[in-house]
Amino acid sequence: MILTDYRAGHDLWQHRVAQTPDRVFLHHEGRRWTYADFDETKRKVAAGLAELGVGVGSPVLVGLSNRPEALFVHFALMQLGAIAIPLQSDLRFEELRHQINHSMAELLIADGALARTVLPELHHCPAVKQVVADVAGERHGLAVSELACLLRHDPLPGGPPEAYTEDSPALVLYTSGSSGRPKGVVLRAGSFASVGSGFAERFGITASDNFFLPLTMAHAIGALVAPAVAVTTGAAITVVDRFSPSTFWRQVAEAGGTCSILFPAHLNLLLGAEADAPAPGESPLRLVITHAWSERFAQRFGVELATVWGMTETGAMATGSEPGAARHRPAGFVGHPMSEVDVGVFDDHGTRLGTGEIGEIRLRHRHVMLGYLRDPAATEQVLVDGWVCSGDEGAVDDSGSVYFLGRTRSMIKRSGENISPDEVVDALMSHAAVVEAFAFGVPDEVRTEEVAALVVVRHPVSPAEILGTAADRIVARKLPRFMVITESALPRLGNGKLDRVAIVEGFNLDTAWDRLSSVSCSSS
Repeated sequence: MILTDYRAGHDLWQHRVAQTPDRVFLHHEGRRWTYADFDETKRKVAAGLAELGVGVGSPVLVGLSNRPEALFVHFALMQLGAIAIPLQSDLRFEELRHQINHSMAELLIADGALARTVLPELHHCPAVKQVVADVAGERHGLAVSELACLLRHDPLPGGPPEAYTEDSPALVLYTSGSSGRPKGVVLRAGSFASVGSGFAERFGITASDNFFLPLTMAHAIGALVAPAVAVTTGAAITVVDRFSPSTFWRQVAEAGGTCSILFPAHLNLLLGAEADAPAPGESPLRLVITHAWSERFAQRFGVELATVWGMTETGAMATGSEPGAARHRPAGFVGHPMSEVDVGVFDDHGTRLGTGEIGEIRLRHRHVMLGYLRDPAATEQVLVDGWVCSGDEGAVDDSGSVYFLGRTRSMIKRSGENISPDEVVDALMSHAAVVEAFAFGVPDEVRTEEVAALVVVRHPVSPAEILGTAADRIVARKLPRFMVITESALPRLGNGKLDRVAIVEGFNLDTAWDRLSSVSCSSS
């Protein structure tokens, strides 16, 4: 049974545990936890966090890898009415420092790579007053408590007070846009219940399913969608460390995973490694939710596909197609609005357009984001009269079907991740020889887009040298794959702004330096 009409995630969780305490909720590396088992451990973690001063509205940085402890912490924070702020473990410190300091959170919970990256640099994070990590000790005058200490408490009863409502802030997800540094999307407590029921109803997920999660818990799918769908339906969830095409099918088989969410890039990578895959119909995986239909994937692996479109800013609520429905639809079909979701198409003046007209897709429902953390100007641009302005171009036909036709903003979409061109440019500009730079996305059959850059330099310098400096500031997957170096100024419009169209149209991929093949070419 799908549970609906709960004001916040903790309410939904309590009712699920009461209904199906002995059903398996979590699988990880051969271990399993029933809903009741998980609840007891989660309450111990909640007690440990409460002892550290965490309560309603407390922002907490969660830099944990994909492991059970990450879910225990997230659900414990829901019980306390606190605000979880997940951090992506493979980012460089310069990227993490912005998120840590911008959040103003006083407590950091970290393990593995993120702990090794951040703990030596804590003196650059003045707001952080307490740290819980996988190794105890002291760093820069701060006592670091051991992660296991959170379990050494009696289970905490109860939940957040009545004043904690579905509109209370519960989750901050940092996501890149088309400009500037990543912004903190503040999501409501009610997002958990609404996205769980919305996805379950649209994609036919039931209590017999096992949701296989190979994606990071620092993004909306891992932090919100996957656990919410499981709890809403009474299904199980399997967490693995990361996506790997060489181990994917073995992990799915071992866990008995029946459904998953993957980006088109993941589908392409699995097709490229199909020699390691089972024959069609031999895997327990029956459903993959993704952004674009792939008949080749569906046929090769005997897996049904469903398409989805949405944003972090919409609380991951979106449009979606029923499994198999996109097979005979035109390219760009992303289904119909989910329950209680309104989708409209608007022109540049904010006027809602009619059936079949092309414009910006906007979406609204009661659990869209509260706004961007400490950024009212950006919030005002994106959240207009309750509508989230997507920056995506599309249309709605007379049956209510939604079609995604492209992006109107300059954000780069690589392997399902948003990459801000400004963030790439800032990293390139850290090299002393670089005068200015322009970054943009170019189509790629596997990754959807790859990062390209036109770089103006003061004197001759190799692309590899520039990337070597940039790699200290941004993670490798954000670095340009393609680069052209020039000593001529970038073209500009009459108003002094960069002529983006001229730059993109004049960029020759055939002669550009390619990081993967290390073939360089300069232009002057």
